[in-house]
Amino acid sequence: MTPEARIEQWFQEILAMLDPRRLTRLAASFDKCFSGLDASDEASRPVTIPGDGQVVVIAIGKAAIAMAAGAQDLLGDRFERGYVLTVDGPDADELDGRWTIFRAGHPIPDQRGIDATQQLISVVEALESDDRVGARSSGGGSALFEAPYDSLTLADFAELTQLLLNAGAPIQHLNTVRIPLSQVKGGSFRQRSPAGTFVTLILSDVLGNDSAIIASGPTVEPTTSGAAALSVLDLYGLRESVSPAIRAVLKNAAAEGNEWDHPDDMIEIVGDLDLAILLAEEVSQSAGFSSTAVEFHFEGEAAEMAREWIQELLGRPEETDVVWGGGENIVTVRGAGSGGRNTEFALAAALELDRLENDEWVIASLATDGQDGSSRSAGAIASRETIVKARELSIDPKAALAENDSATFFEKVGGLVITGPSGTNVNDLYVGFRRAS
Repeated sequence: MTPEARIEQWFQEILAMLDPRRLTRLAASFDKCFSGLDASDEASRPVTIPGDGQVVVIAIGKAAIAMAAGAQDLLGDRFERGYVLTVDGPDADELDGRWTIFRAGHPIPDQRGIDATQQLISVVEALESDDRVGARSSGGGSALFEAPYDSLTLADFAELTQLLLNAGAPIQHLNTVRIPLSQVKGGSFRQRSPAGTFVTLILSDVLGNDSAIIASGPTVEPTTSGAAALSVLDLYGLRESVSPAIRAVLKNAAAEGNEWDHPDDMIEIVGDLDLAILLAEEVSQSAGFSSTAVEFHFEGEAAEMAREWIQELLGRPEETDVVWGGGENIVTVRGAGSGGRNTEFALAAALELDRLENDEWVIASLATDGQDGSSRSAGAIASRETIVKARELSIDPKAALAENDSATFFEKVGGLVITGPSGTNVNDLYVGFRRAS
């Protein structure tokens, strides 16, 4: 099996183990704290939830369908109805007739998301104090779940999101700006409901696992403010570029305070990048390879981080066959090409291997959600051979990188990894595979 084929096979195995249905099924009951991924817990499901009120489940994000299926497994007949708000694509055949399914746009919000959000607001506002809500949040929720203040338009949000994405803002900065502009983000959705308890299970796509940032924290206590949002806009020189209506709302939010009194609520992370890397090491080691992982997450410009990744690989002892890493890089858009942070990372890494005349390593950069920017792929696998082949085809890899056209490059040269939407989302995985192994 070639290194490229082996990497792709491992990636599929890792995604299967990151199935949010499984992670949610093995997570917290309503009266216990998260106890880890202990498969023996499955025998005791469905759980018994204390209290006489109804249980409603609301799942939001790219992994919402799978997390809803996990809640269905976990709770059995104990919940009355459920709601899912997710992206176009993944089917919901695994869910029974108790679920209402909404679809909406990502990464730019659309009217479908706003309409669905209004219906979900009506659901939680109608609950009573002995009712309970099982909230399931995952990456993508910030764009999907939105209720702008009345003075803001969908066009304001779309323009803001695109400006921040083009500036290379990471998800932490993007959500810091979006939270004060919304009537459901930053705990506001929770504040609208008289329900006695919210149990929020989260699949994290945010480095550091800040629950107030993941999906913009609609059911958790906020940690950001209008003042912080204005500071982020200033950081990227965008305060005067956004609409006057957005600036006005943020200035008002900067002067407001928050009260939070929900002592019985629970918040637990059911899966994250660290779990993905742990599973990746197990997969490669079980295949008989000597594997290790870097001890930090990559977070910066994708091309720069790719060059650092190559230096990490070159520093490994000869007996190391496979090196895993993870992170979530950014791309400051300067060209008009097609691509994403993972295809850009792979192209830049291959160029660095070519510069060093290094034929030893094959690398990959892969999005666990299967969706890397505008590339229609999860990312790419590359090596020095990729650059040699490109030049044989009269394709300029440096020009492709400069134009942010990495996906087009790999479409022509080969190396794209296409999974379709995976149903999970825990940042990006990087792998280096030593050819000699």
